[in-house]
Amino acid sequence: MVHKNQHIELTTLRCESDQPGYWSVYFTRPDNFMFEAGDWIDIQFEGQRLKGGITYSLSSSPTESDLRITFREGASEFKRALQAVQPGDQLFISQYGNDYSFQLKKHQSSVLIAGGVGIAPFRSMLRQMCDTSDQTTVTLVYLNQNESFLFKDELEKWSRQLPNLSIFYISTKDINRKKREKLLLSLIKNLNQNFYISGPPGMVESHEHLLIDTGVQLRNIRIDSFGGY
Repeated sequence: MVHKNQHIELTTLRCESDQPGYWSVYFTRPDNFMFEAGDWIDIQFEGQRLKGGITYSLSSSPTESDLRITFREGASEFKRALQAVQPGDQLFISQYGNDYSFQLKKHQSSVLIAGGVGIAPFRSMLRQMCDTSDQTTVTLVYLNQNESFLFKDELEKWSRQLPNLSIFYISTKDINRKKREKLLLSLIKNLNQNFYISGPPGMVESHEHLLIDTGVQLRNIRIDSFGGY
C-alpha cells in the first residue's frame, strides 16, 4: 500500500559513511509512523526542489527506534545535499509504502537476491526477523562487485542467531555472467519459493529473466529496482 500526499517531518540525526562510496542517513522516527520491512519513502528538503531521485528504501527495521536510509554516493543535486546533511536538518516524507508486495511472507520460505546497495531493504527484513525471533526459512544471496559487502558484520551476527537463515556472498569482480548465474542457481535448491530481487535495474532485470527461464513462476517473484540518481 502506498500512502500518498503526505508531509511527515523528519529531523536528521546524523549522516555516516558505511564504507567508501556508500552512506546512511539516520532520522528521528516520527511519532506513530508505522511501516513494513521492505517499504520505501520519498523524501524532500523543506523549501527546496532539488534535481535527482527522491525515493529510498528504508534500511532500518520497524523494530528499530530511528529511521535509516542507505544509498550509493551520487552526483545529482539531491544526492549531494543528502550526503551533506547535518544533525537537526529538516526534511519530510511526501509519500511512502510499497507497491510491489515487497514484503516477506511469514512461514513461507524465501530467497533474497541482492546486488550492491540493493541489500538495503533486506537489512530491514532480516533485522526484524532477528528482533522477533522469526523462524521463517530465508536464503540471502548477496552479489557485489568486490569483497566490501555492506552490513556484513550484522548479517553474520544474525545468521548465527537465526538457524533458518543462510547467507552466501558472491564477489562478481572476476566472474563472468555465465559463471555467476550458474553459481547462483547452484545455491537455490527449491524453485517453489518466494523470490525477491533488489539492486540496479540491469541486475534486477537479468536475474528476473534467469529465474523465469529456470522455471520460477512470475507470481512468485518480487523486485525492487534501484535506478541511478
